[in-house]
Amino acid sequence: MRYPKYRAFPYHPFGERGPGVRSSVWLVYRCTLVLVALGGFILVVGLGGCGPKRVTTTSDQPAELGQPASSTAGPLFVRIGLTVGADRAELIASGDLYLLVGEQRQRQARLPADQVLVVVRQGQQLGWLSGTSSGTAEELTLQAVDPAHRIAISAPGNAAEEVRGEVLIRRDRDGAGLTLINILELEEYLCGVVPWEIGRHDSDARAALAAQAVAARTYTVSHLGTRERFGFDLWATVQDQVYRGSRDEDALCNEAIRQTAGRILTHQGQPIDAFYSSTCGGMASQAEEVWPRAAQSYLVAHADAPRGGGEAFCAGSRYFRWRETWSAGQLEDILSRSLPAYVEYMSRADRAAWAGPVFSPYAADSDPGRPGNLLGLEIKGRTRSGRIARLDIRMTAGIYHLRGDRVRWVLRPSSGKPSILRSAFFRLEVSDRDGRPQQIVVRGQGFGHGVGMCQNGALAMARAGYDVEQILAHYYPGASLAPLQKREL
Repeated sequence: MRYPKYRAFPYHPFGERGPGVRSSVWLVYRCTLVLVALGGFILVVGLGGCGPKRVTTTSDQPAELGQPASSTAGPLFVRIGLTVGADRAELIASGDLYLLVGEQRQRQARLPADQVLVVVRQGQQLGWLSGTSSGTAEELTLQAVDPAHRIAISAPGNAAEEVRGEVLIRRDRDGAGLTLINILELEEYLCGVVPWEIGRHDSDARAALAAQAVAARTYTVSHLGTRERFGFDLWATVQDQVYRGSRDEDALCNEAIRQTAGRILTHQGQPIDAFYSSTCGGMASQAEEVWPRAAQSYLVAHADAPRGGGEAFCAGSRYFRWRETWSAGQLEDILSRSLPAYVEYMSRADRAAWAGPVFSPYAADSDPGRPGNLLGLEIKGRTRSGRIARLDIRMTAGIYHLRGDRVRWVLRPSSGKPSILRSAFFRLEVSDRDGRPQQIVVRGQGFGHGVGMCQNGALAMARAGYDVEQILAHYYPGASLAPLQKREL
């Protein structure tokens, strides 16, 4: 397929296979609600005894890897936000495309293969141009005539260059740009997620790939509609799950998705919050200590190690141990932006109640938006997993009180790589001169929030002979493996 290059429009006329998503997609989508069987596969792993145990089932035989699980839910379509705020988009396919307009999805044109469609905003409408045809509409949908053909997309900020299913283009709800949404079936969506989240590995990692598929599927169904104000279900980025569309899919990952098809993790009959991260650093996090959210019995602090003790499963990760260093001047420059952003972020009512006081001024006229010079840093508390629970940063304007995982957004690496601190699981070393910080060193463990499944730990477990049920039981203690269910609205 020839991919369009992003380029300036020559003039300005307008200012992460199978049946495709057909015209009934919205009816199917709106009439499908994911529920979960009350029965299931019960995981029994206590906080004190957190080693992996086999997930047992309500049937006589366990659902072994390699036996595709049945689902009573039928096709479930998801809406993935590829980009918001694009000023233009170019789309092309190796086969013919139907151009559908408006919410009623009326067929406007049949676009030939390899012909670029350009879409821009024209006031409250979308303007489109393809070959000698053009027009306007409130929204546009691109649908491959042959579902085997993919749609390639070029747009600023776009997360996926090529996708299965349909592409819906709308006006931004809060701006003057375009929102691009990929609508496709859940299992096809996972093909563009799993290899980008856990990576590509040899066959000895099959059980970990299967565990990732279950976790990603569960995360998806438990977060449907959480981005509704943007008009879709999930972002195609780390804000939810990394989705890169249908390019560079991985055969083993696709196999893991097929072999676990229709299976999700549940607790008390509901899909769980199946969070996961790269490397836990040897200890899983307690969810409510990391974020302003309710405690969950399956997201608890525990050692990421064999039940009888020993080396952490993720000890072989290159992120298991790391070091970050700043001069006082470097950190002051970062804090001048990150501390005001933290204060603003925690100002929302639900976050503020969890965070507590975020700024204690030294003077009545101190402005939290102007931190000033760095005077010191002090760890005031740790979580049950050993991560930072509270960190005080003293600036000339006052004391900033940081809580939980958000400390990573404040102590950003000076190199910009990665964009935030790898983990809140760290020791702090401050070198002073005449009572003022000169150098700040963080010696840390892990990469990510540490809640739920540790991906590098899961890979090590798989290579050590643990199966998918044991991996899931270790990282989501007390959750059950069950088929998707549905009911008609």
